[in-house]
Amino acid sequence: MSVLERVKSFGKTRKGGVLAVLLAILATVVWVQVQAGAFTRFGHGEGIEPQLSVHPKTGVKFSASLSHPMIVQGSDGTVYLNLSVVTPRVSRNILRMPTDTIIVLDRSGSMAEDNKWAFATQAVHSLLDRLTPSDRVALITFDTGAHVQSRLIPASETNIRRFRNIVNSLHPGDSTNLGDALFRAEQMSASARVSERRRRVILLSDGHANVGIVHPVELAAMARRIADNGSVLSTVGMGLGFNETLMASLADHGMGRFSYLEHLESLGTILAQELDDSRDIYADGSEMRIVLPHGVELVDAAGYPFVLEGQTVVIRTGQLFQGSTKSFMATLRVANHVPAEYVLGDIDLNYRVDGRLYQQEVGSSELSIACVAPERKQEAVASINKDLFRTAWIRNNLGSIMREVGDYVRSGDQEKAKELMDNYRDRLEEADKAVPGLKKDADRQLDELEARIDDAFQGPDQKIKQNRAAKSFLGASQELQREVNKNTN
Repeated sequence: MSVLERVKSFGKTRKGGVLAVLLAILATVVWVQVQAGAFTRFGHGEGIEPQLSVHPKTGVKFSASLSHPMIVQGSDGTVYLNLSVVTPRVSRNILRMPTDTIIVLDRSGSMAEDNKWAFATQAVHSLLDRLTPSDRVALITFDTGAHVQSRLIPASETNIRRFRNIVNSLHPGDSTNLGDALFRAEQMSASARVSERRRRVILLSDGHANVGIVHPVELAAMARRIADNGSVLSTVGMGLGFNETLMASLADHGMGRFSYLEHLESLGTILAQELDDSRDIYADGSEMRIVLPHGVELVDAAGYPFVLEGQTVVIRTGQLFQGSTKSFMATLRVANHVPAEYVLGDIDLNYRVDGRLYQQEVGSSELSIACVAPERKQEAVASINKDLFRTAWIRNNLGSIMREVGDYVRSGDQEKAKELMDNYRDRLEEADKAVPGLKKDADRQLDELEARIDDAFQGPDQKIKQNRAAKSFLGASQELQREVNKNTN
């Protein structure tokens, strides 16, 4: 029985027509209350209303709103499009599907250092403890090449005992052929496409891809194909030796989560969270499609990967948990040479529930951006959705800057990192003129960020500190730019 069917049948199992009527009335009252307050979190300026779509079958709510509908001719033309998805809250007993978990474990030579191999195998054993007999599990390891140590097998007591013996028999080897490992995971996920199961690939690695396919674009394409097979690819970087940019990219293209642990004592908790997440998924494979008019381009989508198909931007946003809100901002750049009006085209959300594809769209006809003459500047400033604009600067833009700063810190270029921070402060000061108090709200975070940059270039072990700072900046940037709040409705 599908998730939606289970949700519907849950109410039907209760006795009594009167009770059913009362429940229906109560649901209607609650629904009205939710609709009245579901999207007031960011607030909206005068005349600006978020566009909302509610799917009649899935109950998913999808909204879009602009930070400001007017820009001034000659300005930088930046406008923020806030996109939010809210899923219904469903009991895990109703939602529960058996899981397929494919563990892809790095056993290169560096895994023998700092007790990483022991922590990794211990975390795998802890994950096995949490599986039920209806779940399935597989193991792929990789060093110079990749090896399927166990195909997907039911997590019966006998099979789990054999699986543990396999894990205990393994030892670190040589190089890091990440490409071969992803290829094997892609093959396995393709052969295991069953709509009644939640499929997850968890990659654990401590190093850089150094043999076989090593180009980030090719590796990202493999991750994307794993997601296209209906699986989620999450990545866990262990220690300080791995390439965080690559691991984060693989998770983004695989529609999963990137995690980083320098100290591995809590590695088992990370894997347990991945398993719990697979049991809380309401919909997967989500992507947004936005038709942009000529004169408007997408600059950034909170770091999510996106592709351009003609005038349509496709943003892969991945898994949607039950009872959760996922929101982020798309940064648009609008042509500002002459006065004109730009109306956004269709804004669609696509996702799968129980393997079935659903689509819904928001009414984008109300989402228009006017480029006005300089003498209308005050009118343009008054049109700003102040709460959205503040969120854009305090979370989205700061997160974007942290990601860029991390790249410079990793490469040892303190001057470029500081230059980027100075430029951000200048732009923030200009934005503060439109929304007073913005600079004050951001100053503490910026001061802390600059202190971290300075510390990374002082004293002994600077390379280690720069590496550590770059990894933490990347993780923090994703948390700032992408809000995922579970059990919010």
